[in-house]
Amino acid sequence: MGPFQSFATAIASAALLAPAPAGATPRGHVVVIANMKFGPMPPHLKAGDTIVWINKDIIRHTATAKDQTFHVDLPPGGRGKTVVPGPGRHAFYCVYHPTMTGSLSVFK
Repeated sequence: MGPFQSFATAIASAALLAPAPAGATPRGHVVVIANMKFGPMPPHLKAGDTIVWINKDIIRHTATAKDQTFHVDLPPGGRGKTVVPGPGRHAFYCVYHPTMTGSLSVFK
């Protein structure tokens, strides 16, 4: 084996033994509820991110996943936090006002 081949083999071996890069750090997002509507959903959600839900209405609301992966009950002026579930589309609604709906698009 020549010097170039030895060098190439050493580089390839080092690449295989190098630690994998750490996963992305979870991010925080905010969704505001106002005027009987859920505000815009954050783009690029990933499983493990958090959402702080803020209720700016004068009546109680919830953000409740139809697949039961999250539920947060929000009194008037209240806020609550949920962890973003696994990848996929997660439809949600307000238990008290079922016509209030939205969905989270969660990526890997």
